[in-house]
Amino acid sequence: MNGKLGGFTIKPDQMQVFNPLLILVLIPFFETIVYPLMRKIGLPTSAIFRMILGMVLVAASFLVCGFIELAMEERVASWNADHVSDQRTLRSLDSDSQLHILTTLPQIFLITSGEILCSITGLEFAYAYAPVSMKSVCQSFFLLTNAFGNVITIIFSKATSRDLYLYFMWAGIELFAAGLMFFISRQVHQSLDNFKTNRANAAEDEENLEMTKK
Repeated sequence: MNGKLGGFTIKPDQMQVFNPLLILVLIPFFETIVYPLMRKIGLPTSAIFRMILGMVLVAASFLVCGFIELAMEERVASWNADHVSDQRTLRSLDSDSQLHILTTLPQIFLITSGEILCSITGLEFAYAYAPVSMKSVCQSFFLLTNAFGNVITIIFSKATSRDLYLYFMWAGIELFAAGLMFFISRQVHQSLDNFKTNRANAAEDEENLEMTKK
Protein backbone atom coordinates (compact mmCIF):
# COMPACT_ATOMS: atom_id res chain seq x y z
CA MET A 1 0.00 0.00 0.00
CA ASN A 2 1.03 3.61 -0.48
CA GLY A 3 2.42 4.85 2.83
CA LYS A 4 3.67 8.24 1.68
CA LEU A 5 2.47 11.09 3.90
CA GLY A 6 4.24 14.34 3.18
CA GLY A 7 7.92 13.75 3.79
CA PHE A 8 7.29 10.56 5.75
CA THR A 9 6.56 7.00 4.74
CA ILE A 10 4.22 4.99 6.99
CA LYS A 11 5.07 1.30 7.04
CA PRO A 12 2.40 -1.37 7.53
CA ASP A 13 3.85 -2.48 10.87
CA GLN A 14 3.62 1.09 12.17
CA MET A 15 -0.17 1.08 11.71
CA GLN A 16 -0.42 -1.28 14.68
CA VAL A 17 0.27 1.65 17.01
CA PHE A 18 -3.24 2.98 16.33
CA ASN A 19 -4.84 0.05 18.17
CA PRO A 20 -3.45 0.78 21.67
CA LEU A 21 -3.84 4.52 21.11
CA LEU A 22 -7.49 4.10 20.17
CA ILE A 23 -8.06 1.83 23.18
CA LEU A 24 -6.73 4.53 25.52
CA VAL A 25 -8.95 7.14 23.86
CA LEU A 26 -12.11 5.09 23.32
CA ILE A 27 -12.44 3.47 26.76
CA PRO A 28 -13.26 6.77 28.55
CA PHE A 29 -15.23 7.86 25.46
CA PHE A 30 -17.46 4.78 25.70
CA GLU A 31 -17.87 5.13 29.47
CA THR A 32 -18.75 8.83 29.47
CA ILE A 33 -20.55 9.29 26.15
CA VAL A 34 -21.51 6.09 24.31
CA TYR A 35 -23.05 4.08 27.17
CA PRO A 36 -25.02 7.03 28.65
CA LEU A 37 -26.26 7.87 25.14
CA MET A 38 -27.35 4.25 24.61
CA ARG A 39 -29.31 4.33 27.88
CA LYS A 40 -30.83 7.68 26.93
CA ILE A 41 -32.21 6.41 23.61
CA GLY A 42 -33.44 3.19 25.20
CA LEU A 43 -30.78 0.72 24.06
CA PRO A 44 -29.70 -1.91 26.60
CA THR A 45 -26.19 -1.62 28.04
CA SER A 46 -26.01 -5.03 29.66
CA ALA A 47 -22.80 -7.01 29.34
CA ILE A 48 -24.39 -9.54 26.97
CA PHE A 49 -25.70 -6.85 24.62
CA ARG A 50 -22.36 -5.04 24.58
CA MET A 51 -20.47 -8.24 23.77
CA ILE A 52 -22.86 -9.11 20.93
CA LEU A 53 -22.60 -5.57 19.58
CA GLY A 54 -18.81 -5.82 19.79
CA MET A 55 -18.85 -9.05 17.78
CA VAL A 56 -20.98 -7.34 15.11
CA LEU A 57 -18.46 -4.48 14.91
CA VAL A 58 -15.61 -6.97 14.54
CA ALA A 59 -17.52 -8.61 11.68
CA ALA A 60 -17.98 -5.16 10.12
CA SER A 61 -14.22 -4.56 10.33
CA PHE A 62 -13.60 -7.77 8.37
CA LEU A 63 -16.14 -6.67 5.77
CA VAL A 64 -14.29 -3.36 5.41
CA CYS A 65 -11.04 -5.32 5.02
CA GLY A 66 -12.66 -7.39 2.29
CA PHE A 67 -13.87 -4.38 0.31
CA ILE A 68 -10.48 -2.67 0.62
CA GLU A 69 -8.82 -5.86 -0.62
CA LEU A 70 -11.30 -5.96 -3.49
CA ALA A 71 -10.46 -2.36 -4.41
CA MET A 72 -6.74 -3.20 -4.34
CA GLU A 73 -7.28 -6.21 -6.60
CA GLU A 74 -9.25 -4.04 -9.04
CA ARG A 75 -6.31 -1.64 -9.22
CA VAL A 76 -4.00 -4.53 -10.06
CA ALA A 77 -6.42 -5.78 -12.71
CA SER A 78 -6.66 -2.27 -14.19
CA TRP A 79 -2.86 -2.00 -14.34
CA ASN A 80 -2.49 -5.39 -16.00
CA ALA A 81 -5.17 -4.49 -18.56
CA ASP A 82 -3.30 -1.30 -19.49
CA HIS A 83 0.20 -2.87 -19.36
CA VAL A 84 -0.03 -6.23 -21.05
CA SER A 85 3.74 -6.63 -21.21
CA ASP A 86 4.25 -5.64 -17.57
CA GLN A 87 1.95 -7.77 -15.44
CA ARG A 88 1.91 -7.04 -11.72
CA THR A 89 0.54 -8.50 -8.48
CA LEU A 90 -0.50 -6.83 -5.24
CA ARG A 91 3.05 -7.18 -3.96
CA SER A 92 4.79 -5.92 -7.10
CA LEU A 93 2.44 -3.07 -7.99
CA ASP A 94 4.02 0.38 -7.61
CA SER A 95 3.09 2.03 -4.33
CA ASP A 96 1.88 5.15 -6.16
CA SER A 97 -0.75 3.01 -7.89
CA GLN A 98 -1.99 1.41 -4.68
CA LEU A 99 -4.47 2.59 -2.06
CA HIS A 100 -3.12 4.79 0.70
CA ILE A 101 -2.30 2.95 3.90
CA LEU A 102 -4.53 5.30 5.93
CA THR A 103 -7.56 3.69 4.26
CA THR A 104 -7.08 0.91 6.84
CA LEU A 105 -7.99 3.29 9.68
CA PRO A 106 -11.76 2.60 9.52
CA GLN A 107 -11.25 -1.13 10.03
CA ILE A 108 -8.79 -0.47 12.86
CA PHE A 109 -11.35 1.80 14.50
CA LEU A 110 -14.13 -0.79 14.12
CA ILE A 111 -12.11 -3.72 15.44
CA THR A 112 -10.82 -1.63 18.36
CA SER A 113 -14.38 -0.59 19.25
CA GLY A 114 -15.42 -4.23 19.01
CA GLU A 115 -12.53 -5.20 21.26
CA ILE A 116 -13.64 -2.69 23.90
CA LEU A 117 -17.26 -3.82 23.72
CA CYS A 118 -16.52 -7.54 23.64
CA SER A 119 -13.19 -8.38 25.30
CA ILE A 120 -13.14 -5.77 28.05
CA THR A 121 -16.82 -6.28 28.82
CA GLY A 122 -16.27 -10.05 28.85
CA LEU A 123 -13.48 -9.77 31.40
CA GLU A 124 -15.63 -7.44 33.49
CA PHE A 125 -18.57 -9.86 33.21
CA ALA A 126 -16.42 -12.85 34.20
CA TYR A 127 -15.10 -10.98 37.24
CA ALA A 128 -18.35 -9.36 38.39
CA TYR A 129 -20.61 -12.43 38.27
CA ALA A 130 -18.14 -15.02 39.53
CA PRO A 131 -18.08 -15.94 43.23
CA VAL A 132 -15.13 -14.64 45.22
CA SER A 133 -13.40 -18.00 45.25
CA MET A 134 -13.77 -18.40 41.47
CA LYS A 135 -12.94 -14.94 40.09
CA SER A 136 -9.42 -15.80 38.96
CA VAL A 137 -10.52 -19.15 37.55
CA CYS A 138 -13.37 -17.62 35.55
CA GLN A 139 -11.10 -14.93 34.13
CA SER A 140 -8.50 -17.54 33.21
CA PHE A 141 -11.14 -19.57 31.36
CA PHE A 142 -12.26 -16.43 29.54
CA LEU A 143 -8.67 -15.79 28.43
CA LEU A 144 -8.36 -19.46 27.47
CA THR A 145 -10.91 -18.79 24.73
CA ASN A 146 -8.25 -16.59 23.09
CA ALA A 147 -6.03 -19.65 22.76
CA PHE A 148 -8.87 -21.64 21.17
CA GLY A 149 -9.52 -18.70 18.86
CA ASN A 150 -5.88 -18.73 17.72
CA VAL A 151 -6.11 -22.46 17.00
CA ILE A 152 -9.27 -21.91 14.96
CA THR A 153 -7.51 -19.11 13.06
CA ILE A 154 -4.62 -21.42 12.16
CA ILE A 155 -7.02 -24.10 10.90
CA PHE A 156 -9.38 -21.88 8.89
CA SER A 157 -6.60 -19.72 7.44
CA LYS A 158 -5.47 -22.74 5.41
CA ALA A 159 -8.88 -22.94 3.74
CA THR A 160 -7.80 -20.49 1.03
CA SER A 161 -4.71 -18.52 0.12
CA ARG A 162 -6.69 -15.50 -1.11
CA ASP A 163 -7.07 -12.84 1.59
CA LEU A 164 -10.32 -11.55 0.09
CA TYR A 165 -12.09 -14.83 0.78
CA LEU A 166 -10.62 -15.05 4.27
CA TYR A 167 -11.93 -11.62 5.28
CA PHE A 168 -15.48 -12.40 4.23
CA MET A 169 -15.23 -15.86 5.80
CA TRP A 170 -14.17 -14.38 9.17
CA ALA A 171 -17.01 -11.84 8.93
CA GLY A 172 -19.48 -14.66 8.42
CA ILE A 173 -18.05 -16.70 11.30
CA GLU A 174 -18.20 -13.66 13.59
CA LEU A 175 -21.81 -12.91 12.69
CA PHE A 176 -22.72 -16.57 13.23
CA ALA A 177 -21.05 -16.48 16.66
CA ALA A 178 -22.91 -13.27 17.54
CA GLY A 179 -26.22 -14.84 16.52
CA LEU A 180 -25.44 -17.99 18.50
CA MET A 181 -24.56 -15.94 21.58
CA PHE A 182 -27.80 -13.98 21.21
CA PHE A 183 -29.82 -17.21 21.00
CA ILE A 184 -28.07 -18.76 24.01
CA SER A 185 -28.44 -15.60 26.11
CA ARG A 186 -32.18 -15.46 25.34
CA GLN A 187 -32.58 -19.09 26.38
CA VAL A 188 -30.64 -18.49 29.61
CA HIS A 189 -32.62 -15.36 30.46
CA GLN A 190 -35.88 -17.17 29.74
CA SER A 191 -34.83 -20.05 31.99
CA LEU A 192 -33.89 -17.61 34.75
CA ASP A 193 -37.19 -15.79 34.40
CA ASN A 194 -39.10 -19.08 34.59
CA PHE A 195 -37.07 -20.09 37.63
CA LYS A 196 -37.79 -16.81 39.39
CA THR A 197 -41.50 -17.03 38.50
CA ASN A 198 -41.77 -20.62 39.74
CA ARG A 199 -39.89 -19.71 42.91
CA ALA A 200 -42.18 -16.76 43.57
CA ASN A 201 -45.27 -18.91 42.92
CA ALA A 202 -43.97 -21.62 45.24
CA ALA A 203 -43.34 -19.07 47.98
CA GLU A 204 -46.83 -17.64 47.50
CA ASP A 205 -48.41 -21.10 47.62
CA GLU A 206 -46.49 -21.91 50.79
CA GLU A 207 -47.63 -18.67 52.38
CA ASN A 208 -51.26 -19.34 51.42
CA LEU A 209 -50.99 -22.86 52.85
CA GLU A 210 -49.74 -21.56 56.18
CA MET A 211 -52.54 -18.98 56.29
CA THR A 212 -55.07 -21.76 55.59
CA LYS A 213 -53.72 -23.86 58.46
CA LYS A 214 -54.16 -20.93 60.82
